[in-house]
Amino acid sequence: MTRWLRRLPLGARIAALTSGTLVALLVIVGVFVHRQFREALRDEADRELVDRARIAARSLQDAPGAEFPDHFLDILDKVGASAGSGLEVQLMSADGSVIAATESLEDVDGLVKGGALVRVASGVPVYGDTTISRHVYRFAGVSVGDARDHIVAVAAPIQDASDAEAALLAVYVPLTVVAGVVGAIAGGVIARRSLAPLRRFAAEADAIGALDLSQRLSTPPTADEIGRLGATLNRMLERLDAALRRERQLTAEVGHELRTPLAIIRAEVELLGDRIVDEQLRTSLESVLEEVDRTTGVIDDMLLLARADADVVLDRPELVDLGEIARTVVTRFSAVAAGQGVTLGALGEARLAGDARAIERAVANLVDNAVRHTPAAGAVEIEVERRDRGAVLTVRDTGPGVPADALGTMFDRYTRAGSRRGAAGLGLSIVAAVAASHHGNVHARNRPEGGLEITVEFH
Repeated sequence: MTRWLRRLPLGARIAALTSGTLVALLVIVGVFVHRQFREALRDEADRELVDRARIAARSLQDAPGAEFPDHFLDILDKVGASAGSGLEVQLMSADGSVIAATESLEDVDGLVKGGALVRVASGVPVYGDTTISRHVYRFAGVSVGDARDHIVAVAAPIQDASDAEAALLAVYVPLTVVAGVVGAIAGGVIARRSLAPLRRFAAEADAIGALDLSQRLSTPPTADEIGRLGATLNRMLERLDAALRRERQLTAEVGHELRTPLAIIRAEVELLGDRIVDEQLRTSLESVLEEVDRTTGVIDDMLLLARADADVVLDRPELVDLGEIARTVVTRFSAVAAGQGVTLGALGEARLAGDARAIERAVANLVDNAVRHTPAAGAVEIEVERRDRGAVLTVRDTGPGVPADALGTMFDRYTRAGSRRGAAGLGLSIVAAVAASHHGNVHARNRPEGGLEITVEFH
């Protein structure tokens, strides 16, 4: 298969191969039919020409050597070469040179030439076509059988047969072209209908989320290759779905198991801190508490994602004041922002039905991401806006932004866009999961004046 054909879609390749095969078959059939038709038109003429050539040859066998050419002209009436018959006769020597000929063949080279001279000398008649004065003639050549191996060639016009052959080609060639076009169209239609289940498989597979493998492909009720492919893919999806459920269950169980010891550790460290006077040790314990809190945050993120995968983020939907949540998050991060010399503020009001705890976690992740990547003297701004259907929360910073090719993947799990690195790469994926659980979406863009803008829509 040629390289250009490989680059075509499968349906186009099938149509091209179908059309090409049909045209090749028609060409082979056409060549065979044309050859048979040509031979059928010439068989009767060949027999008549050979009979007349042999009559002339027998008449010349008794001619005296000196009178041979003159005697040849005298026997033209015997072979029927009269003016109204249309026959032409040519007498040649063994080397193919012309000795005598009727008027139309006087200026024509010997009709029998090349390898045909050897066959004639061995007693085998030869046949061929020639053009004389723009007319097609058929000739037959036989050996006279005398001592000098003279050759007699008798020719007759076959313009009607030639015209018939041309007419056959004039009809067959366009029909072959039309058949090729029709074959290509038919092949394309057949391929399209035959490949429709594969296109449906592709659309359904594309609609299956990476974290929701509960859907299955609609396989046709047939036992052909496409049906078996669909059944195989569905079995593969079942295995992947089972593996994903086990992973989610393990994540949830591990998260729950870790939260209790972490809470105990935190309580014990706080209790120990109250009893220690040494400032250096107290500082170390505070560092331990920060790490415990960070670890607890990661576990909370994992549990929230596990709940999002199971579509249970909205455990207790309630009326949520998005503006109040934004201001609460600003209060939580005000000390961190001030320590880094970053201005942090929130404005706007909006209410929606949702999970307040999940939304606050998402907003906190956005603000934490923005504050950590905004340089000193920069600013992070949260804007809340009401919409006809739900609300929109936008977080803008004056940081370095992210590479353009990372904007589309920065909300994927375990992905860290450029220099924007967060714990385990879960922070922004939490935002996407919370937005999706509220029938919304999230997208990011680099601001023309510098910095990143992330917009979360809630419906």
